[in-house]
Formats: sequence, C-alpha cells, structure tokens
Amino acid sequence: MAHTTYAATRIRGLSVRDIRFPTSLESDGSDAIHPDPDYSCAYVILYTDTDFKGHGLAFTIGRGNELVVAAVKSLARVIVGKKLRPIFENFAGTWRELTSESQMRWVGPEKGVLHLAVAAIVNALWDLWARIEHKPLWKLLVDMEPETLVSTIDFRYMEDVLTREEALQMLRGMETGKNNREERMINRGFPAYVTSAGWLGYSQEKIERLLKGFMSQGWRHFKIKVGQDLEDDKRRCKIVRDVKGEERNVGEWWQGESGEMYV
Repeated sequence: MAHTTYAATRIRGLSVRDIRFPTSLESDGSDAIHPDPDYSCAYVILYTDTDFKGHGLAFTIGRGNELVVAAVKSLARVIVGKKLRPIFENFAGTWRELTSESQMRWVGPEKGVLHLAVAAIVNALWDLWARIEHKPLWKLLVDMEPETLVSTIDFRYMEDVLTREEALQMLRGMETGKNNREERMINRGFPAYVTSAGWLGYSQEKIERLLKGFMSQGWRHFKIKVGQDLEDDKRRCKIVRDVKGEERNVGEWWQGESGEMYV
C-alpha cells in the first residue's frame, strides 16, 4: 500500500535545466573517444502539491544536453498531473509509459536521447519517493519487501535470463542475514575507486600529483583511461604502479571502446 503521506499527493509541475561545466579546458573526463568533454547534465525537478520535490539528472558531455532537455520537456506530459500513489504502486508501469509514449518512442524507444530523458525523470521520481519516506534512496530500496522491489522493474528485456518469479525467489532467499549485511555496510563502507587521477589528457606530473593527493586521503584503487596508443598506455599504467608502490594490490580490467583500466 502507498504511504499515507503521498496517497493523495499529485505532481503539479516539472522543470529541467541545462547545466554544463567547462571540464574540457583542463582535459578532465577525457578518454580515447571523447578528447574534449564538458561534463554536463539535464537536471530535472518534480514539484508536488506539498513541500516535497524530487530531483534527478541524466549525464551528458556537453551539447547533447540540448537534445535531452528537449526530450524531457516533451515527456513531461506523461507524469505531470498524476497522483503519486499509482506511480509508486506501479513503478515499472510508469517506466514503460514514459518509454512508450506514442510519438516520442519513434525516436527511441529505450536508447540514446530518449533513454537519457526518461532516466532523468525516473531518477527524480526515485528521489521524491525517498524524500517522502524520509530515507536515503539506498535505505528505501533495502527496506522494501521483495515483492515491492520486484514490482519496480520492467522485466520485458530480461525475462529470457531472469524472470520476475526467479528474482523474487533470489530476494526472499537473501532475507536471512540482511540486517547483518546492512550493519556491516554502514560500519565498514563499500570498496570504491577514484576516476579523477587518470584522464587521458593529463600530463605525467598531474597524474602523479593527483595520485599522491588521493592516496593521502585513503584511496587505494584508481581508474585510468587508455586506448589511444598502446605504448603510452603502458607508460601511464607504470606511473600509477610506481606511485602506488609494490605493496599495493594491483588489478586490471578493460571496458568499452573508450578504454578504461582499473589499477
């Protein structure tokens, strides 16, 4: 059942902003395919007939923002004016309604610009739901019953690998020990890496300086961009290993055509 706080609440409006940062000036975010990205986002705010608002965004690397913002504005009609209760009680259906809007789906349906626009709106809906429940989003998800969590997912493109019933069985099977895992996560945190030391356009001096700075803050795992020149990739990875030192654990993985190396 819906939370009493949002049972009668309605979405009364949507705004979207085109926000950009000139990261290309310092080669921040650069990789083998995207040498001059300006990190940007289409930033959505959902307004309700209460004080609650939902904030969501979709990431782009510059001028693509113009397309995503336009798509968000076109999709606003799908949710503005709707009550929150049916949205949250049929979240997968809301996702499908957004991706299947009869005219906009012609330029989608679930890829590219349209997918990013839907993501910004759906992220705002998740944020709104968490705010109404007075929980961070991760806690909202953790506290959901398996049936509720599964109901938020559109299984159309997954059922050949994972069905709704199989997902329910997996979640129910993991209920035992859930509180202990949550407590361990809160107390110990979750392993993470930092991306900001190894962008492709950075000089050796800058990579070394950033690595040392992050290591002084406690970071031990880094992602470095590769894929433009093999010999230069080897040189850059050696820089990271030299700064980290032999006592550090070193692992590697490769991802995508733009090239990312975890070190």
